[in-house]
Amino acid sequence: MTTLENVPLDVAPQTVPVTVVDTDVHPMPVSTEVLKSYAPPDWVDRIWPTGRAATPLPHFYDTPDAFKSMSMRVDAMPPTGYAGSDPDFAAQQLLVDAGVSIAMLEPMCDHQLPQHEHVLKSTYNDWLADVWLHRNNAHGRWRGAISVSAQTPTDAAREVERWAGHPYMAEVLMTPQTRGIPFGNPHFDPLYEAAARNGLPIATHLMGQTPFELIPLYPVGNPAHWHDFFASWPLLYVSHLISLVFDGAFDRHPDLRVVFVEGGFTWAMPVMSRMDRIWEHRKADLPHVRRRPSEYVREHVRFTTQPVEEVEVETYLEYLDMMDLGDNIMFSTDYPHWSYDSPTWAINRFPADQRDRIMRGNAMELYGLPDVVGALPGEHPA
Repeated sequence: MTTLENVPLDVAPQTVPVTVVDTDVHPMPVSTEVLKSYAPPDWVDRIWPTGRAATPLPHFYDTPDAFKSMSMRVDAMPPTGYAGSDPDFAAQQLLVDAGVSIAMLEPMCDHQLPQHEHVLKSTYNDWLADVWLHRNNAHGRWRGAISVSAQTPTDAAREVERWAGHPYMAEVLMTPQTRGIPFGNPHFDPLYEAAARNGLPIATHLMGQTPFELIPLYPVGNPAHWHDFFASWPLLYVSHLISLVFDGAFDRHPDLRVVFVEGGFTWAMPVMSRMDRIWEHRKADLPHVRRRPSEYVREHVRFTTQPVEEVEVETYLEYLDMMDLGDNIMFSTDYPHWSYDSPTWAINRFPADQRDRIMRGNAMELYGLPDVVGALPGEHPA
């Protein structure tokens, strides 16, 4: 467990209690040249070949002035660099102004070629550990995700082992765009074994400059517009969740925990109910599924809140009460993207008796987070 004793020695002596844990924050390198400085020299020209557009590239979000804003909040742009590239600016805006106590940093990076992707993600890990988790983490409030390639699970397992002892690396991050291989497939077993043995959850978050580059979303083909995709994004997670349960991943790896990030969560209960009904009638076909599918989900799976559905609040609260998934949901903002959900807005959309668990408790338990963290200027110490 990461405790206050792990915080660097120059941390301010004042502390604040942990009240909000944000499980989805996206840092970016201030420039491609900075990122290149962390890459193996013999890979620099292979990952960033001459003539290729400089990264970070504009995201696929179809928003006005997309190249300039890259789907980011306009007010999240620091004086220099991109939104999410300045740790101090992000700390002021997210940790102080928005009241987030601890933030999970999840860089977005991928590559079409398997070995290139592994090296790129390893490079991002070195950059994240140095810039965000070391040089700009005296307060101890940034936590990092170990980026790994779903295309190379054996290399991914080695990358997990490389970072498993780091006091601020708290999870493993992989894309759900797996070229048609569902998460329950034994293809991923080396990665799952390494993550589970080291007590690190596997988080998954969509990546890529286009949403469909690795796997079609619809049986009838991909939609024409990003808006169609945004509405149907959870379908990808539904397929992976069903596979994790019915293909026996949680039986093979009883300590495995999986976090579905930025795909919503209101779809989970209908899927769990449907899996339960199928299992009850077809148990003989699934001898390795020893318990009701919903029990596996409740024990092994977590969902982050953003995007919270913008429906009538009373109806939404009633539905969440009926879902009874308060132990499986963790708050997230998606900072610094334009789809950001602020803590003060989101908390009122959760049932009162589930708010503390959703806003902080579930993440603190999953990631082994401390009760207090270093105070920042402008905060009131405990």
